[in-house]
Amino acid sequence: MFKAGAAQRDITPLLGTSLVGFFHERKARDVRDPLYAKALVLDDGENRLGFVLCDLIALEKEYISEVRRLVESDCEIPPENLMVACTHTHTGPASVGALGVDRDEVYLEFLVPRIADVVGMAVNRLREAEIGWEVGREERISFNRRYWMRDGTVRTNPGYNNPDIVRPAGPIDPEVVAIRVSDAEGRTVAVLANFALHYVGGSPTDVVSADYFGMFSEEIQRMHGERFVAMLSNGCCGDVNNIDVHNPPERKGYAHAEHVASILAADVYSLTEHIKPTSEVQLKAASRNVTIPIRPVTEKMAEAARETLRDAPEDINRYTKEQIYAREVLLLREMPREVETEVQAFALRSELGDMAILGLPGEMFVEIGLRIKEGSPFRPTMIVELANDWVGYVPTKKAFGEGGYETELARSSKLVPEAEDVFVETACELLGCL
Repeated sequence: MFKAGAAQRDITPLLGTSLVGFFHERKARDVRDPLYAKALVLDDGENRLGFVLCDLIALEKEYISEVRRLVESDCEIPPENLMVACTHTHTGPASVGALGVDRDEVYLEFLVPRIADVVGMAVNRLREAEIGWEVGREERISFNRRYWMRDGTVRTNPGYNNPDIVRPAGPIDPEVVAIRVSDAEGRTVAVLANFALHYVGGSPTDVVSADYFGMFSEEIQRMHGERFVAMLSNGCCGDVNNIDVHNPPERKGYAHAEHVASILAADVYSLTEHIKPTSEVQLKAASRNVTIPIRPVTEKMAEAARETLRDAPEDINRYTKEQIYAREVLLLREMPREVETEVQAFALRSELGDMAILGLPGEMFVEIGLRIKEGSPFRPTMIVELANDWVGYVPTKKAFGEGGYETELARSSKLVPEAEDVFVETACELLGCL
């Protein structure tokens, strides 16, 4: 008998907590809307899978490993059957250290048991259920943010109506995937959607918010006329955002974010209304560790960084961008020379068709996701980035030759260019084994 349960728990930080997502630190001075950890647990009678989505910019594997340890002990879900991902809000607590911001260990100590708890809550709510999925397209709200310029360079976010823009340097992924879980009476238990779009936020930026992910959650519930656990996960969108450089938005700040969220919620609502549910589902999970080198930091690079920081102010929040990147180089020099991380996949098989959910641990360029989907035996393959770890940006090999913000050496972009092929090949092999 197929069962499902879903739950959410508030993980909003205290005022004064460091926020991450910009070059300099901000302290939370207010809360616009709460942050949540949300869990969906599926059980086919033989295998139990758990999916967790947190309103955070990212989370590193050491904390997810502790969540998995707690969940395995309390909920009988083995580590390879639990996927923990983040939405990538830029107005959330410093759950990772990036650029001029260091991670907030006090918040992380608060966070980990609450993520484990929300999985336990979902397990306690397991009941007879049905599940279904549908796929659509949305091409109006996402744009590749890297552009070829007239001088032959590639720039990230070159500004609205910049006359030197020639063309986008890459594609988008317009695929929208929606999963709906309902109980025996037809009431919605959870909706899990996926779309490749970097966060859409607003201002002021020192106010905590789940950004458009939280707005989507409220809007899709309003459209259904029900309260349930609503989740919007990120596809591969390391080089995709909501900025149409040729058409500045009419709405400003969070009003624009709400507009984008409502468009995507309408897409997902339409898909969920056409889903054919089934209770005959077989579940399977698999994961594989991969080891990827970090780009080398030479003594010459370190010396140049030290020279850049020689006259730096004591307050990191007064650093220039050049000084921030110099600090990043020195921090990377003290890190291990390789990263061990994880690729994870879930398979859902039914008489109505099969689908897969793939978890990748960084901010993947959209072309990486498109390559994996092309090589996957599953239609659809829902790819969730920022899952189970955070290794920073993962650009394509081509992008390293082009340059741009996403390739600048830092904790947020540290892997060798060959990481693209490692993730694509590992993902396709893993999906082929399910």
